[in-house]
Order: sequence, then structure tokens, then C-alpha cells
Amino acid sequence: MNYFKCKSVRLCRFLYSLGFDKQSVIENGIEYWLFEKSDMLQEALDFFFAFRKKQELTKNETGKIRFRDS
Repeated sequence: MNYFKCKSVRLCRFLYSLGFDKQSVIENGIEYWLFEKSDMLQEALDFFFAFRKKQELTKNETGKIRFRDS
């Protein structure tokens, strides 16, 4: 099987909350989660990173999120 190795706690929790099964692996004292690669996983990853990018673009100079009018 081909697995996606997740290192970001926020991303790992997001994927797990969507119902993706995980396997825990500990390497050099650091825990990583492995998720089986699939089209659904790729869609979730694309959404996560697109949302994070959009969120970064909407921050103003003070670091607070500025909400745009729709």
C-alpha cells in the first residue's frame, strides 16, 4: 500500500476527523500518522491547503483575520 505520511498535527487531526483511518508510526521518538492514499484523501488535502492559503491571504497586517463581504 502507498501511504501519505502526515507530520502536521493540525492536518492529521483534520484528516482523522473526516473519517480517514490512520496508522501511528514512531520514528526517532517522533510520532507520525499514516493515511492510505486515495482520490478522497487527495481531495481533502487539496481543500485543506486551499483553505489555509485563502486564510493567509485574508489576514491584515495585525495578524487578525479580515472577513470579506461576499
